[in-house]
Amino acid sequence: MNPIVIAVLFGLLILTLWGFISPRGQWRVLTGWNRRDPYVSDPGAVALGIHRLVAAVALVAVVTVGISLYTAPQRSLANPTVRTPAKNPLWGTPEPAVVDRVFAPLGAQPGGLVVQPVLSYQSVDGAKRDPAYLFDLKDFKHSGASNADGYIGSDPPVGLSALDMADIVVQVRGDKRCIPYQVAVVESSTSITIGVYYGQPDSPDETNIAHLTDCATDGGKADSTSVLIPINLSEGVLGRTVVNFDGSPIKQVGTAVN
Repeated sequence: MNPIVIAVLFGLLILTLWGFISPRGQWRVLTGWNRRDPYVSDPGAVALGIHRLVAAVALVAVVTVGISLYTAPQRSLANPTVRTPAKNPLWGTPEPAVVDRVFAPLGAQPGGLVVQPVLSYQSVDGAKRDPAYLFDLKDFKHSGASNADGYIGSDPPVGLSALDMADIVVQVRGDKRCIPYQVAVVESSTSITIGVYYGQPDSPDETNIAHLTDCATDGGKADSTSVLIPINLSEGVLGRTVVNFDGSPIKQVGTAVN
């Protein structure tokens, strides 16, 4: 607490306490000195009662203010306000992570991998970093995932992210044991067909090849991960439908930005 505030509160405490305990004595010291005979001019019982009442009310007010000022910093330190970033409800729970990888989509469906249905999409204007909330999401991390074990694409250039170069992000719920390997995109003037393909991380010594396609496709399982994969298209999304390779529509979330 500020020393000046402490000094003022202490002075008021002494003054009001004095007025409550000895209203006559306080009157004589503070007011009686300007009378010829203070003892003869003493206030009556009613006046002294009012004086004591006012002092009591002031005393309670001073004590209350003092306690509030003293305890406020302690409450702040003991229970600091935690600011939790607002969660975006568009993608469901858990909040998705971004696959921060740059890659060239395939023009046809690859073999030997597991297709993971694309659940939803949102268009992106990477140059304007719009929508901004996407750039605040955490990056997808997978133990052991690297360029050597089949993890899709490569790291973006220094100082950039995959979102900076994207026209669309697609959401996939994949098996936690697996990682995205490939993305296939077929574009026309009226549609964009997208497929995302997962596999288990491939061991450098190729001992895991037999288990590559051992990936669950039930996106609702508790042990699945939710990821957003940024994709660069030949042009924007506006005016075109977005579908899976089996023809099922992919739900749009948010507002189109390109």
